Amino acid sequence: MVIFVLVLAVYTPWLTFYKLEELVMPYIPPGETPFDPPSADHPLGTTKYGYDILARIIWGGRTTILMAFIPVTIAIGGGLILGTISAYFGGTIDYFMMRFVDLMYAFPNLILVIIIVPILGQELLTSLIIYGILFIPYNIRFMRSLVLQVKQLEFIQAAKTGGAQKFKVMFKHIIPNAISPMIIAFFGGAALAILGLAGLAFIGLGDPTVASWGTDINWARASFSNINASVWPGLFIGITAIGFILIGDGLRDALDPRLSL
Repeated sequence: MVIFVLVLAVYTPWLTFYKLEELVMPYIPPGETPFDPPSADHPLGTTKYGYDILARIIWGGRTTILMAFIPVTIAIGGGLILGTISAYFGGTIDYFMMRFVDLMYAFPNLILVIIIVPILGQELLTSLIIYGILFIPYNIRFMRSLVLQVKQLEFIQAAKTGGAQKFKVMFKHIIPNAISPMIIAFFGGAALAILGLAGLAFIGLGDPTVASWGTDINWARASFSNINASVWPGLFIGITAIGFILIGDGLRDALDPRLSL
């Protein structure tokens, strides 16, 4: 499933003769009928503004892959580093880090994204960065719990007793032995990011300069003259999200040693 969407994202210009500029606002295709039924020129019909549905699905694959990887990389990377520092040093650093995480837990992240995105701009990259930063606290606590487990193992104590520097112990010994669950969380987070950012596009907070499956559903939600305009984008969102979830489940089965006992 994921490879199929990756092929769409990588080979987009070879899979459709439509350019991205011809499928997004403010360009309006001349002579095209909104929600036109499938035809030889438009195999899946057209959207609200006369854009070709199939072409927007193909271009939307590239947008969706960016939605999957950029915010999750920021969230996992920030959580991994800050969670490791918090658990390893403990004391005051750990206390203030956890109180910050508790504070962020008190706010619904999706609401924060809805508030912040219109203020800073609805460009795709801006939305992805905001989404990733706001989800760092969730990964801080998760990584902290993993590091606290590994930190007590004998080989870590031996490295510290042998005089290894703190950052060497953290990044050479602790992180490699605690990172497996974070890799699994990466793919689960990718699925959540796809659904969350598609939801933002659905409520009108998507970037109008890119093709987004969530935006396509938003345009077609009040029209039933061509159900392809909403069914196909929704199907592709589901395929991509389920694909990443299945990868995460497969990695958990492969990397969790407890499952082989």
